Amino acid sequence: MKNFSNSAFASFFKYLPKLITANFLFSIPLAVFTAIAIFIGWICGFNNIIIWCLGIIPAFPFYSGLVMVVRKYAVEKDNVKIFDTFKKAVKENWKQFLFHGLTTYLLIACTTFALLYYYSLAKTDTSFGGVFTLYILFSILLIMMMLYVPVMSVTYELKIKNIYKNSFLLIFGKILRNIIALISISIPTFIIIIAVMLTDGVWFVITGTLAILIYPLFYSYISIGIIAKGLQDAVGSFTPDTKKPQPVVINDHERDIANHSESDYIFINGKMVKKDNAK
Repeated sequence: MKNFSNSAFASFFKYLPKLITANFLFSIPLAVFTAIAIFIGWICGFNNIIIWCLGIIPAFPFYSGLVMVVRKYAVEKDNVKIFDTFKKAVKENWKQFLFHGLTTYLLIACTTFALLYYYSLAKTDTSFGGVFTLYILFSILLIMMMLYVPVMSVTYELKIKNIYKNSFLLIFGKILRNIIALISISIPTFIIIIAVMLTDGVWFVITGTLAILIYPLFYSYISIGIIAKGLQDAVGSFTPDTKKPQPVVINDHERDIANHSESDYIFINGKMVKKDNAK
């Protein structure tokens, strides 16, 4: 019972009003920027997802605040001040998250376009079925990588190239947790997509707005709650006093591999360790 009360699941309901507040601090700017993008598309005559999703880019710096709050409550069980924590995270990470927003936009827009394109071709030519399947697998890998990018950005002091490189390595280093996280976030995602597809007119606007206002919290809480342990095992604890990974003792063979590796991080005994911390 004690373990359950300290679990991320229990913390979600315990701190739900505060989490919803943090979610609104991100989702409201997202809704505003998305509405602007849709309006621009309507004026220009380009009503498609490539235009609609442009709002993600300017809204994404606010996502750093939501990620930090979710990390504090879901993983660290730390009852922090919502506005102060959110504001500090945005202030410290807005540049990186602006770039992450562009990456997320390109991932959504390009993946959606490519999947629809290859699916339409596969219906007339079965040879494109293989290409369609490969692109689905490639998209899944990118989605797994993007599970780590936001939380790694607000937690560790790493350059953008290292954030993406290490996030990509964690796809395979923590593959089981990634699959569980992907399946878990697919459930609310599927529900949202079906709800939007089955509505039109005013109800489409209402459903889409509710999706933007609610979905980010579920996605963030589920994904961070599942991948947090693997990320901390690989890179370092989230807590301030143990944020930096502890020195790891390696043998001569492992040291030789590290010396010849161009990466800033190496895998030692199943964990991703920074070279400078390997002794």
